[in-house]
Amino acid sequence: MKITLNCQHADTCLSDFWGGHHLAHVSIPVWRGMTPAEVRRQLHSEINQGAIAGSDDRTHDDNGAVGDAWFKAAHAAINRDVKPARKGARRLFLDLEPETDDDCGESVYAYFVFADAEG
Repeated sequence: MKITLNCQHADTCLSDFWGGHHLAHVSIPVWRGMTPAEVRRQLHSEINQGAIAGSDDRTHDDNGAVGDAWFKAAHAAINRDVKPARKGARRLFLDLEPETDDDCGESVYAYFVFADAEG
């Protein structure tokens, strides 16, 4: 079974402001100056841990070959699709405030949605 997914950045916000999504999605904490490789590494970690929200039944652990195909497609989509909007950018989320040592505020999260590729 072959599944092709797209991984799309949906929003960056505090968790209280995320309205959710019906498609499979994951969130990762982000900070000013994060690299694209760090984003991909965190997304792979969330997928590996099964920390996937949304209502896509294929993401459940007990889905056998269909679930395995979905997870393989999700990892491929992360590798293919998660890149800077501006070609060549080495640092991301530069519009966030820099973190300080006495920062005890809530983390900012980036939300990524996995959608079936058309065609």
